[in-house]
Amino acid sequence: MPRRSCIPMTPSRLPVLLIAFALIDGSTFAASFSPANWPADERAALERLEDRTSPEANRAVEGGNGLVAGTMSPISVRVGIDVLKQGGNAADAATVVALTQVVRSLGSFVSYAGVAQILYFDAKSGKVYSIDAGWASYLGETDPKTIPGSSSTDHDQGRKTLVPGFMAGMESLQKRFGVLPFGDLIEPAIWYAENGVTLSRSLAGYFKYREKELSRTESGRQFMHQGGNRLPAAGDKFVQTELARTLKAVAQQGAQYMYSGAWGQHYVEAVRREGGKATREDMEHYQPIWQEPLSTTFAGCTVFGPGRTSEGGYQILETLNLIEELKIDRMPPYWKDPESFLHLSRVLNVTSVIPSWMIERARTKGVALELQNRASKAFATALAPLVDDFFKSSKKNESSHHSAGIVIVDRQGNVAAIVHSINTVLWGTTGIVVDGIPVSDPAAFSQAALSTIKPGDRMPDCMIPVIATRNDKPVLAVAVTGPVLHDTVSIVLGLLGYKADAKTLMTAPPLITENGTRRVEFLIPERGYNAEFLARLRAAGATFEIVPQKAKRLRDPEVFGAIDPETDHRYSVEVSDLPAFSSAY
Repeated sequence: MPRRSCIPMTPSRLPVLLIAFALIDGSTFAASFSPANWPADERAALERLEDRTSPEANRAVEGGNGLVAGTMSPISVRVGIDVLKQGGNAADAATVVALTQVVRSLGSFVSYAGVAQILYFDAKSGKVYSIDAGWASYLGETDPKTIPGSSSTDHDQGRKTLVPGFMAGMESLQKRFGVLPFGDLIEPAIWYAENGVTLSRSLAGYFKYREKELSRTESGRQFMHQGGNRLPAAGDKFVQTELARTLKAVAQQGAQYMYSGAWGQHYVEAVRREGGKATREDMEHYQPIWQEPLSTTFAGCTVFGPGRTSEGGYQILETLNLIEELKIDRMPPYWKDPESFLHLSRVLNVTSVIPSWMIERARTKGVALELQNRASKAFATALAPLVDDFFKSSKKNESSHHSAGIVIVDRQGNVAAIVHSINTVLWGTTGIVVDGIPVSDPAAFSQAALSTIKPGDRMPDCMIPVIATRNDKPVLAVAVTGPVLHDTVSIVLGLLGYKADAKTLMTAPPLITENGTRRVEFLIPERGYNAEFLARLRAAGATFEIVPQKAKRLRDPEVFGAIDPETDHRYSVEVSDLPAFSSAY
C-alpha cells in the first residue's frame, strides 16, 4: 500500500502564521476588543514592530497568568492579551488571534477561506480532541488528474479550488469550549478591514509578485487596488471595505454565512464561472470532523497528533516511535554530536516519504499495513532496520511539504494547538476574490492526493499540531510552519527527550534536511556547524551540501507553549531571526 500524498505547502515555503498561548480562563461578560481602544502611540509602535518582522533580541518569556506568542503579527498577540484580560479563555484567544492574523496578512498566506487542524485538551474532561477543518473535495470533480497546475492561468481556474474549512473549524472550537460570543471575537479583524492595514515592505512586495494573477479578474483588480488606483506600495493604507461587510455578516450570522449563506452562494457562482465544480451542496454539507487524536508515548509523556483523517498525525508519531526505537533520544543533542545529527536526519528523511518498498519489507516482518498501524510501536520496530537501506537505494520518492499553525496553553490546563494555512503561495494563482476574500488554489498542487479519495471526501493533509501530557497534565504544545515535520520533531525531542533549556534549543543551529531526492542526503546551513563537526559527519558516511545563509531560510517560524511542572508558569522563547513575538503578564 503506497503512502498517501500530502498537500504541498508552497514551492517557496513562504511562512504562514503560528501562535502559542498560555492563558487564563474567565467568565462571560460584554467586552470590546477593538484596537480603537488602544493608545495611538502603542498601536503605531506595534505596527512598526510588525514591519520589522522579528524581535530585536533573543529572550525567554514567562508569565504566571497569561502568555501569547505568535509569528509575523505582534498586533495579533496584543489582541490575544486583550481577550485574556477581559475574561476570555484559550478557545476565545485562539479564535481572535487567528482571525486578526488573517486580516493583518491581507489573506495572503492564511485566509478566512483557508483550512485548519486543531487539537484541544479540555481540562474539565481530561481529554484531547482533534478537529479536522481541512479542504473538502467537490462531489462533481471526478477527474482530478486533469486539474490545471499552479502555473496555468488561462482556463478552468475554478478547478484549482476546494471547499475551505477555516471559519467553520474556528467557530466549532470556540462554540464548544469558549465563553465569549463568537461575533465579538471578529471585532478586531473588522476594525482593521475598515480602518486599513499600513503596508509593510513585505506586504507591498507580495502584490508585485502576484500582480499578473490578481489582474486577470475584475474582482482581483478591485482587491489589489484597495490601497489606491495603482500597484500598492509600502506605506499605503490598504482598506478592505468589502471584507469588512463579509466579516460583519459572519459576526451576525455565524460561520454558516460562508457555507449555506450568501458568501457560500457567491463562492459557488464565482468558481463555476471559472470552470470549477463547486455546488451549493458541497458548501452546505461541509462540517468540521471531530475525532479521537492519534497518540503514542515518548520520553515519559503521551504525545497527541491530529486524528485519522490527517496524514500529519501518523507522520509525527511514527517519527517519534522510530527515534525511540533507535535510541536517538538518548544521544547527545543533534547540534552537538554528528552521529546524533546523522541518525535523526535519516529518520526524518525516511518518515517524510516512507517509500512503498520499505512498507513491503515491513510486511515480511508480520506488521499489518493498515494505515493506523503506522503510529504503532510495532511499525517502528519493523521499520528501524531499514532506515539505512533507504540511503543505499535509488528508489526515492518526491518530497512532501507542510503548513502552519497556532498553539495555546491556559492557566486552568486547557491547551489548544492549531495549524491554519492556504497551502499555497500568496493568495494562490486563481485571481478569484469573493466578497473581499481571495480564493486560493490548493487543488493545483494536489491532483495525486485527490485521486486517492472519493469525490466529496476530505483531503488528507500534513499539518501537525502537537500536544504532550505527563501524568494526564499538559506540558507542551507545538505548532510549526514551513517543513513542519523536522521542526516539530526538533522541539518535541529537544524539550521532552533531550530536556534541553528552551532558549538553548531555539537558538541552536537549525536542522535542515532533504528527503533523498537530491544527490546528497542533507542540506546543512552555512556557519551552523564548525569544520570539526562537518568532518566527523563525513567520516560517518553522510553526504551533504552547505547552504549559504542567504540562500535559504535557516529556520521556519516555530513556536511552542509549555508549562513548567514545578512553578506552574507558562513560557515560550523569542528569537531575533524568527518572525515570532511574545507577551506575558
